[in-house]
Amino acid sequence: MLSIVSESIESTIKQLHQRNAASPEIHTQLRKMAKAIQTNGDSALLDYTSQFDNCTFGSARELLVHDREYAYDRVSDTAIAAIQRAIENIRRYHRHQVPKDWRSSGGPGVRYGAQYRPLDAVGLYVPGGRAPLVSTAIMTAVPAAIAGVPRMVMATPPQPDGSIHPAIVVAADLAGVHEIYKLGGAQAIFGLAYGTECIPAVDKIVGPGNQYVTQAKQLVYGTVDIDKPAGPSEVLIAVESIEYAARAAADLLCQLEHDPLAVGCIVSTQLATLQAIRAEVVRQLPERTHRTTIKTALDHAVLFHVKHPADVLAVINQVASEHLVLLRDDFESLLPKIRHAGSIFCGPHTPVTAGDYYAGPNHVLPTSGSARFASPLGVMDYMKYNAILTYDANALANAEDDLAILTDLEGLEAHFNAVAVRLS
Repeated sequence: MLSIVSESIESTIKQLHQRNAASPEIHTQLRKMAKAIQTNGDSALLDYTSQFDNCTFGSARELLVHDREYAYDRVSDTAIAAIQRAIENIRRYHRHQVPKDWRSSGGPGVRYGAQYRPLDAVGLYVPGGRAPLVSTAIMTAVPAAIAGVPRMVMATPPQPDGSIHPAIVVAADLAGVHEIYKLGGAQAIFGLAYGTECIPAVDKIVGPGNQYVTQAKQLVYGTVDIDKPAGPSEVLIAVESIEYAARAAADLLCQLEHDPLAVGCIVSTQLATLQAIRAEVVRQLPERTHRTTIKTALDHAVLFHVKHPADVLAVINQVASEHLVLLRDDFESLLPKIRHAGSIFCGPHTPVTAGDYYAGPNHVLPTSGSARFASPLGVMDYMKYNAILTYDANALANAEDDLAILTDLEGLEAHFNAVAVRLS
């Protein structure tokens, strides 16, 4: 548990990135499921819900949450108020991401620009197998609402009695979700992507999930868009001072309680600090409610001991972690040099918890090293833009010779004819 690694760091990081690599067996199962849902629609969804969620519905109509008022009666006023404050914080942050239409001159007689429009329908996947992720309901819905998506469809696993945790219903309702379906796992992804008799298809699916959900999202890409690989949680903590050993251990444990496949890493130049953190993990673990899950995840957690400050940055950028905690007083000097991370938590008083639940930044983040090319979920994930171009006659005439040359290079004569017709 919690081995200290000072050699072969790059190969260790590679192994961490490959921990959730696509499994051929899972891939085969998912293709079979996808075909069944495409062929049999609602009946297949009901069968898989009974099989995997231990929940039997009499008809597909029961998959939709028709009554939301009951949920408010089952959630305390203080909890509702906390949900509302979290929504407002997250809304305030994401409003900064709203793009603006623009127009500009491209030279005499040329105007171009872009206009941004929301997607017509998005599927918001909210895991619920291990815990009712109220925070994910908020994180996926708020930026979609800000983008102006006219149809937001949430899918989340039902409980065995056929209900959804009332706090998820309240959060979804307050965040503006239009439809809530009692659907979990890969079957929810396929139902949203292909559509059934009772569930009209969406244009994009976002949200985190287990290996099955993540691979199902990748399978439907092309039929619909997806946000990113967002698999089991991961955290990398950069710490030097032994004074912060207890905080580092706490941050590590809080991410590992998500999933046995979650990954936690810590990097430091101070061996004594890493040893103190390991001792703190041993001390704190028995006090944690989900210690069984955490203990399994600790089997592949790693403490990186490096020699030089520059090596810390190298590990940070190579791991490209979903959550990066700079548990250091000098975090400002590190920030400009960090290229790859999902969300960065700075200083000794900023736990990942603040960002995961409440502060404003989104907690749907790229995992397994995909922060090298992907970003946190945001408003633009729910929008697309149209490019706009206007030429007047003189501008087209001025471009005629260049267009003739370029179309001739490609041998596409009809392309230049479209120019010539306008100038004749």
